[in-house]
Amino acid sequence: MDSTRDTFWQRLHWPLLSTLLTIALAASRVLINPRFYFTDDTERGSFGQWWALGEYLSRGELPILDPSAWQGGNYFAEGQWGILSPITWLIGLTAYAAPDAAVHVTIWKIAFLAVFSIGMYLLATQFGSSRPWAALVAVLAPAAGFTVYMDAASWSTGLFDACLFPLVWWALRRAVEYGKSPWPYVLASFTLITIGYVFGVIVLVVVLVATLVEHIVRRDRIRILRTLAASAWGALWTLVIYLPAMATSAVTTRSEAPYENTGFLNADVADLFTTASPLTTGSIYSWNGYTDGPLMYIAWILPLFPLFLPIARARTLVPVFVLGSAMLAFVLGPSDLGAIRWPIRMMPYVVIAVLVVFAVAATRAYPERITRAKVWWSFGLIVAMAYITWVAEMWSWKSILVAAALQTVALAAFSFTGSASANYVAGRAPRWQRQTNLVVVASLVVTLGVGGVQMLQWRESPLPGVDAPTSTSALESVLEDASGDAIVVGDYMKGATDPESWDERLMANLWYLSDTNVSSVYTVLPFSAYATDLCSDLRGVTCDDALDVLWSVDSETGLPVADLLDVSTIIAAKKTFPSQPVAPDGWHLAEDGDYTWRFDRDEPLPSAGGVTWTGEGTLIADETVSDTSVSFTVTSVGSDPRVTLSRLPFPGYSVSGATLTDPVRDYLLTVSLADASVGDTVTVTFLPPPFPVLVASFVGAWLVLLAWLIARAAARRATRRSAPAPAPASVAGDA
Repeated sequence: MDSTRDTFWQRLHWPLLSTLLTIALAASRVLINPRFYFTDDTERGSFGQWWALGEYLSRGELPILDPSAWQGGNYFAEGQWGILSPITWLIGLTAYAAPDAAVHVTIWKIAFLAVFSIGMYLLATQFGSSRPWAALVAVLAPAAGFTVYMDAASWSTGLFDACLFPLVWWALRRAVEYGKSPWPYVLASFTLITIGYVFGVIVLVVVLVATLVEHIVRRDRIRILRTLAASAWGALWTLVIYLPAMATSAVTTRSEAPYENTGFLNADVADLFTTASPLTTGSIYSWNGYTDGPLMYIAWILPLFPLFLPIARARTLVPVFVLGSAMLAFVLGPSDLGAIRWPIRMMPYVVIAVLVVFAVAATRAYPERITRAKVWWSFGLIVAMAYITWVAEMWSWKSILVAAALQTVALAAFSFTGSASANYVAGRAPRWQRQTNLVVVASLVVTLGVGGVQMLQWRESPLPGVDAPTSTSALESVLEDASGDAIVVGDYMKGATDPESWDERLMANLWYLSDTNVSSVYTVLPFSAYATDLCSDLRGVTCDDALDVLWSVDSETGLPVADLLDVSTIIAAKKTFPSQPVAPDGWHLAEDGDYTWRFDRDEPLPSAGGVTWTGEGTLIADETVSDTSVSFTVTSVGSDPRVTLSRLPFPGYSVSGATLTDPVRDYLLTVSLADASVGDTVTVTFLPPPFPVLVASFVGAWLVLLAWLIARAAARRATRRSAPAPAPASVAGDA
């Protein structure tokens, strides 16, 4: 029994140590900056949508479409809402119940970083790393620069996919290479895909294709079939999650995305020499010039790589080399490839590949294969990386010198504890285990120290925060007394750092916490015609002309644009409108705040979604409105048989009893009753497009899984039947 306990502890203590250290390092950032994980897109995007998702789920609903959110309300097309992701449901429900937004997102992000550590440990050991080296890279990977300062701080869905990917890859190899149960892969890949971050899916596609090609070359029929099953499962769910966005993109600004290289959030070759320097920035260009953060940093220990070269049995690492090469090509590639932009997002996957190779190489070489020549090669790499980094960032010479000195000391320690053996035997001799444990534990300590110093230099993400209140009750109290739908005009970003300004307005998806429906929410798919008319960006910020447009009279319908949009409240930013705007008839100044003007209608309109205009002589009655449908009875068809609704004409709308026609103002859903008769019922319905394909893909995914499970069960039964029967036991007295 003691032996069993010892074995279990030997298997557990390294992954447990790496996970606990990852959690400790991640949590230490909050001690320095309590808002570290609550900034930029998390602050104005993720938390608000999670809260809204939790609100829907608490009512037993899934969000599909919200007309009042206008260009941000097509939730299936938005993708990153994670509408079909149970893990996102859990995040949403806890967000809806959370009293503090920053605490909520911090807990979830640290939990995902812990998953990252566990996945890295499993993946590295699966490729052949020993437990100590796997534990080291399991701490290094979640501490890499881009993961910490971009994904963890701001880009939540990017973090989630990067953290899940090692686990997905481990589960894929477990199912395909070793014939184990597909359930870990099925669950992990389903979670990664349904989170809705397309870059993680791109990486999964690369791995699946590489795996398939490898087994085709080897003519391994069984593994080819397993890979095809894994690929079909992932592909069908990818269609379900991402096809609505693709089908919708034609009416959004995504269809206008260029193919070009502006040098924005991509790297050049010289930046690769900064990957071992934790306190330098490289030359990554972003919104405010060169980005003040270690986005290219992978690990301080990288210059010691030559100690472990050449890698014994390197062929087993071909899948890792393929992934690393593909992701590196992406990072160094053009900044914009249509809707796929900002390729530095792929740095976490470069990190994963590099560190898996490092762990396996160290396992196969240390300490028996450490030679004096390799020590000099490593020292030369330290000098070269330091010099090239210094040339690019001469002002950071102190940080560069400190990093180089640290690496030189580590090199000396590795050289001292390891030496070449003339009688080398593959495997780990017991006498070397102490040296390995010693250098790994020392490296873990250094990693914690480097992370702490790094955090003291950069206490926050280079992405901009707006210091929004973290109390959900404070956020919910903003604009709680308005009637009908609201919109914000002007640049709400100005003055955001003043805490008192948050009493008068919220920003982007934080508006979901307000009791009032506000259209100025975040979207990844700005509707082109709507965004142009109101000069609105993806965050809901508008130019000053938006107010004039809202109060102007549409020449085609004769109604004010605000009437066509069912807007009942307008909040105008005083930084954009320093003088009080003159309200037209039917509106009044409801509040003269320190930061905003608030205008309300004298008679509020219903929320968006219903009929706002009918053509000359055309009348309707008995209107019924829901988020995804409108129905009414035709009482008169005039010379102009059109009916306009306060909805964007997203692909996915269908009409019974009438036909769709050209949208009013190019962005207001309009139907024609030309073929309708008095008394007819007209129903306008929205379903995520192309709905039949989505249903077929949904059903197909489960059929693929069922077939996979049945085939595996049949193969296992056949194997058991073909196994030779055990030899009969000998009986005492037999001659």
